Amino acid sequence: MTDPTALPCDRFITQNEAKNLAGGISDMTLWRWRKAGIIPLPMTIRGRNYWKRRDFMNALTGSGQPK
Repeated sequence: MTDPTALPCDRFITQNEAKNLAGGISDMTLWRWRKAGIIPLPMTIRGRNYWKRRDFMNALTGSGQPK
């Protein structure tokens, strides 16, 4: 298995990948973070959530927060 932090930044990640990148959080925590504005809203395609990896990682590191 490849290191998820070594993946290209511009690709889309699934909800499971997002949870793993955030430290193995639960679906409920991910939902709470979305509602609180901690992470960006996902793009929904055919009922599944996807994030741009760069935007998601910026939100986790704090560099994506509005000033």
